[in-house]
Amino acid sequence: MNERVVLHSDLNNCYASIETMLHPELQGKYVAVCGSTEDRHGIVLAKNQLAKKCGVKTGDVIWEAKQKCPQLTIVEPHMDQYLKFSKLVRAIYLRYSPEVEAFGIDESWIELTGSPLLSRMSPVEIANEIRETVKSETGLTVSIGVSFNKIFAKLGSDMKKPDAVTEITPESFRTQVWPLPASELLYVGRATAEKLRRYGVHTIGDLAQSDPEYLKRLLGINGERLWVYANGLDNSRVMPCDYEPPIKSIGHGITCTSDLLSREEVYHVLMELSQEIGLKLRKQGLAASGVRIHVRDNSLSHQGYQCKLDFPTQS
Repeated sequence: MNERVVLHSDLNNCYASIETMLHPELQGKYVAVCGSTEDRHGIVLAKNQLAKKCGVKTGDVIWEAKQKCPQLTIVEPHMDQYLKFSKLVRAIYLRYSPEVEAFGIDESWIELTGSPLLSRMSPVEIANEIRETVKSETGLTVSIGVSFNKIFAKLGSDMKKPDAVTEITPESFRTQVWPLPASELLYVGRATAEKLRRYGVHTIGDLAQSDPEYLKRLLGINGERLWVYANGLDNSRVMPCDYEPPIKSIGHGITCTSDLLSREEVYHVLMELSQEIGLKLRKQGLAASGVRIHVRDNSLSHQGYQCKLDFPTQS
């Protein structure tokens, strides 16, 4: 691979793996890390491979996960531990490149283009060395995608799990990537995938071979962007680890421990969330010019509402 080299490394079942490592008695059990475990209204934040095989999914309500997997062991989250291990793993990545961009707590892109390591090792060999180092030093496993851009590197890390390396090259991406469902492509969410499906776009290959102008009319600027990604033309850079992107929005959310049954109950929750957002806006010296509310009910269906404000506010 003579051109750009980007890795995407993903900690396998991050929360559940850390809990199992810290608590050996969980080894061999079906484990799910869940919020609000004091009752059955909490949701699954993460699950291990065994629970995944039973059909347990991130976002399942606890009672729903228990129906799928009666032997499921529920564990409360310990975010301080997850952050600690995330930093330890990222420190390993930084031995290989100064350009390590976090994508959530458990995923990172690593830019290797121009690295002196490439003069004596192939990109796949470097990825395997990182994978083995993470395993030996932290006890956790990662799946790593190796490719010529960020989008396909991310796709590669998802293709083979756990504890694996997948390479996608300029020569192979059409046979490896194009047959996959369009929903596998980064930034194709559920609603976008459904809209594409209605218009006959089922795979990443369908997306790549569509008219970009047609996709732009269908999905706006995002449609054009997805065409670029599907055709392997993404050239976005891996940002250094200390890079802080400009703030485009400020939000706050909560999963309530019980259903909200009256307008008054809803009002109190919205007021609490709004006060926190106002505080964040004032700390950042920003003002909001629009408001968006996202609501999910106990059947996990969701709806969004948004509007522009007549003038910016911190209230």
